[in-house]
Amino acid sequence: MNSMKTQSSVVVKKFGGTSVGSIERIEQVAERVLGDTRKGQKPILVASAMSGETNRLVSLASEINPAYRGEAYDMLLASGEQVSISLLAMALEKRGLKPEPLLAYQLGIQTDSLFSKARILSVNHEKMNSIIAAGKIPIVAGFQGVNEIHKITTLGRGGSDTTAVALAAAIGADSCEIYTDVPAVFSADPRLVPKAKELPVLRYDEMMEMASLGSKVLHFRCVELAAKYKIKIHLRSTFEKREGTWIVPEEEAMENPVVSAVTHEPLTAVIKLFPVPKGTGFLADLFDKLSKNNVVIDIITQSHNEEGQRLAFSLPMEDLEQAKEIIGSSYGDQVNISVMQDKAKISIVGVGMRNYTGVAYRFFNCLNKNEIDVDLVTTSDIKVSAIIDKDKLSQAAIGLHSEFGLDNDQ
Repeated sequence: MNSMKTQSSVVVKKFGGTSVGSIERIEQVAERVLGDTRKGQKPILVASAMSGETNRLVSLASEINPAYRGEAYDMLLASGEQVSISLLAMALEKRGLKPEPLLAYQLGIQTDSLFSKARILSVNHEKMNSIIAAGKIPIVAGFQGVNEIHKITTLGRGGSDTTAVALAAAIGADSCEIYTDVPAVFSADPRLVPKAKELPVLRYDEMMEMASLGSKVLHFRCVELAAKYKIKIHLRSTFEKREGTWIVPEEEAMENPVVSAVTHEPLTAVIKLFPVPKGTGFLADLFDKLSKNNVVIDIITQSHNEEGQRLAFSLPMEDLEQAKEIIGSSYGDQVNISVMQDKAKISIVGVGMRNYTGVAYRFFNCLNKNEIDVDLVTTSDIKVSAIIDKDKLSQAAIGLHSEFGLDNDQ
């Protein structure tokens, strides 16, 4: 992504859906921005759709075709941000500022053509800098871009985070502020684990794992971009004026706890196929078809017995219907399909796991003590994940959080 260094007073600030969820909150954001400009800052603002709006639009699309993820779907979903940036621009103008609301095509945020999950390829930093040089405040619609033939694309859930970091990368900023309704990143979801505590610092790879494993605080691609361009992310509350959580390179973080966080993804399904043809040709063909239809595959296991090969894999519930349709139409006469719903993924994450043995034992022993069965498992050097019954999720999260010393009273 092309970039050029700008003055340090230029700061990218992203405001999430709850931050702009009502007229009252939009007015609060405008007051905060006014205060920042009086301190000499030159803000670039990124806004999400008002809270609940994207869900409403997805629901409308699902009533017509729940499996559709084409250009009309992205055009529909992108409309939410147009409302929020317009209202925020009005609130700033009322306060004597000079806002410039911008949709993705107006700014030049170019993406690939993967509808509903597009990736940003480039940003027109010259246009953005010319707006700032004119004394104006760019207010950019998050979550969206345009492809090479000017079709509207969207970046996936949480994509406004990615928009903000991409803008920071384009102007060569050192950091990016992400404002949300929570004061920091927590060691677990406080709604699920009451003893979860705030984390003042996390490393890029930890936050990327947390984002990919179900943490909704930051978009995975946003952290991936930040790591690539060495942009520190400051996640903080819109409604409190204090420090939140800094996402930084590993060399800037002092401690390496064995486990930093427990994360979960409650909307998970498992597809089982039997009998699967021997060899890797079937697997390559299956996962090629699924990927071309934007179906996200997570944990994969394969086993063999005298009756033949068995394949199982997990995926988000939102992709289940499309995956079943693809498998049924392509291999319905070759394999038996069974689906496990009401599943969840529970994970532990921490860079300290690289240097400690016995982490897997403690993970599974904790689940065993709580009488929680496991369907699928995957590990890396900084994470352990398991698919479990959804009704056991809270019990598993609380148990693991305590097992690894993360409770705020430990």
